[in-house]
Amino acid sequence: MGLFGRRKAKAEAAALAEHLVLDRCWDDFALDVGVDAVVDGHRKAALALLRESRDAHETRTQRVRALADAAIGQSTDIRELLTADELDQATASDVLLWLGSTLIAEAWKIRGGGTARGVGEERLKLFSSRLREARDPLMAAARLAPDDATPWVELQRYARGMRLDQPQRDFVWLEAMQRCPTSYPAHAGRLQTLALKWGGSHEEMFSFARDTVAKAAPGSPLVAMLPTAHAEYLLNEGDRFIAEGSAWAYVKLNARYFTPELRAELREADSKGSASGVYAKDVHNLFGWAMLESGEPDRARWHLERVGNRPSALPWSYSGEHAFARALVRLGVTI
Repeated sequence: MGLFGRRKAKAEAAALAEHLVLDRCWDDFALDVGVDAVVDGHRKAALALLRESRDAHETRTQRVRALADAAIGQSTDIRELLTADELDQATASDVLLWLGSTLIAEAWKIRGGGTARGVGEERLKLFSSRLREARDPLMAAARLAPDDATPWVELQRYARGMRLDQPQRDFVWLEAMQRCPTSYPAHAGRLQTLALKWGGSHEEMFSFARDTVAKAAPGSPLVAMLPTAHAEYLLNEGDRFIAEGSAWAYVKLNARYFTPELRAELREADSKGSASGVYAKDVHNLFGWAMLESGEPDRARWHLERVGNRPSALPWSYSGEHAFARALVRLGVTI
């Protein structure tokens, strides 16, 4: 592509990006409405959504995280809901779960992105202080709803952010698995825990991803752990090369990473899986990215046509400004 072609593609991607719905990677109109209501301070809308999803773990996890992000800055108000006289046990569990997840969201808002070295000591202290507050409400929610896997999935995020030791991280993972062994968010959280940037290793992460794919039932969205691992690896190694000033090594990494063996492995995982259910758009995003990067444009196009205008943060936030829009332009996908 020549200079003018690149400029045109860049302009098309920027224009397309204006029509994307960010941070709402779901097909749940009620959740859209609920998130808007919470942003406006109508917290009872969140409780209604959580009440509806008590027996649907993945819907519940997706909703509580979205509602927590919408409620950043409202944790004190959510805590006050626990003082209501008519609060029954099930509703108390909903409130505690939402409170714990909101405290996690607030902690990460304080921390911001980037490595710990770039965040600064003072903000890291504030981050840890707010994150520490999330433990008790999540544990209380788990006690009040002992069959609910969602508090344990959220405790994975707490354990990772607090840099708890591996036995403690293993404990919350196993508790989640006992309650919902097919949990997509629990597996995604486990992969993050095993990633190098959180104290694991590339070897542990890929071993987990590949083992998950091997054990996944036909049609399971859990096969998306494989493209997730590739995205995490490329991000970590790319950041390392950039920090070392090795720009050419960074370019070579991205150009030569997906070997024929890795491409074949991705195709096999893709053929086994099926992006259905609550996290379907996440799965389509991940495989769409991986197939595009590995030189499988037809497969990439098929997946990204099913994403619509709702990209997921992972993996597109790892690939620079307008990465998702640039991918759509490259593939000729319209939304």
